[in-house]
Amino acid sequence: MLARTILSLLFLLVFSQSNAQLLYKINGKGLNQDSYIFGTIHTMPKEDFDMPNKVMNALKSCETIALEIQLDMSLSEKIELAKMTLIPNGETLKNYMSDSSYTKLKKYCMDSMQWKESKFEQYIHMKPFFFSSVVLQEKIGKQKSFEMEFDKLAKKYKKPLIGLETVMYQMETIDRISIQDQLQFMDDFSNMAEFDVLFKLYEQEDINGLYQMISSETEMLPEFNHWFLDVRNANWIPVIEKQINKEATFIAVGAGHLGGTNGVLELLRKQGYTVTGIND
Repeated sequence: MLARTILSLLFLLVFSQSNAQLLYKINGKGLNQDSYIFGTIHTMPKEDFDMPNKVMNALKSCETIALEIQLDMSLSEKIELAKMTLIPNGETLKNYMSDSSYTKLKKYCMDSMQWKESKFEQYIHMKPFFFSSVVLQEKIGKQKSFEMEFDKLAKKYKKPLIGLETVMYQMETIDRISIQDQLQFMDDFSNMAEFDVLFKLYEQEDINGLYQMISSETEMLPEFNHWFLDVRNANWIPVIEKQINKEATFIAVGAGHLGGTNGVLELLRKQGYTVTGIND
């Protein structure tokens, strides 16, 4: 079930680390203050959302909050962003799917998701990555995200909020995965079992379990791991270094960016920083 697992990965972005924590302290290498990095899940059922006290304490101790991207955008940026979710040249998913696969997709959206045909006709213009995201979010129902909560907390505590990259760069990264390859995200929307397993592992902070499940299922899409994880991780390191040398910073990124030899934690360690998991 490669596609189901990858679709879950888009939201969980899970990671591997010998320690079972999601929150880490960054110090050493002459830093005058501690900074923190937290691995998030980008969306989750509202009733399951919980902000750990240790995360709140870390955030409050820092001067600035850094997310993958800034959530506040101008109207023109939002319009451009919306355009980038669409398949170019007025094409739709039908141009890339077999007749039987397209018919199956439409039947699922109309019957199981209770979509009206007009809604389906609107969304089939979206690239598979974003179409899949819409379906998964609707299946989750009422939801919350750490990123949105951190944005609110930044405003509440009057802390500057910065992005490690621009939203346009993130969209361009997604576009490096061909439409045809993105279709692998869409094989079986009816099966949420793997998403449920990944979400439970995230809640338990079972880092090794998460890594083993994901690493065995994403081997067939090396481009995804390269561009969406490894390259972005490497790009973030000089941004993070500059920021944590300037002031104490609370950094929150998808947990999938933290672990592994090319993960942010190991890259920071290679730069000479001490990165330590926070238990409580």
